Amino acid sequence: MELVLVLPMFLLLIFSLVEFSMLTSAQARVASAAQAGARYMSISGAGESAVRQRVADVLGAELSVACSIVVQPAAYVGETGYVSVAVPMQNASPDLLWCIGFGLSGRNIEARAGVVAERCAAPLPSVQSAATGS
Repeated sequence: MELVLVLPMFLLLIFSLVEFSMLTSAQARVASAAQAGARYMSISGAGESAVRQRVADVLGAELSVACSIVVQPAAYVGETGYVSVAVPMQNASPDLLWCIGFGLSGRNIEARAGVVAERCAAPLPSVQSAATGS
């Protein structure tokens, strides 16, 4: 008789722990991917498509499906460039708590990282004209 009363609460606790731990792990991976993309953009001066590919590689196959990666490169050296990543929560965890009203559909895990550019994707006009002697 006690099992009937305790089992639903025990299962709810277990499901909550599993879902929360999976979402926390995914949040760390999304933040790490945004930081890796921003760092790659800053150090190498890579373009937007290369940065998006680097972020997708860090996210992995499960999280990179239907994710949104926004790259705002710096226009010149010394300016801050940003990488924003949004991943649907459904990619990170099964929807275990939908029965109590905590559904994952329509929710995202988001992270944004900014880094000061050390190199730019395109050469600066003043550097290019000085190099050619014009």
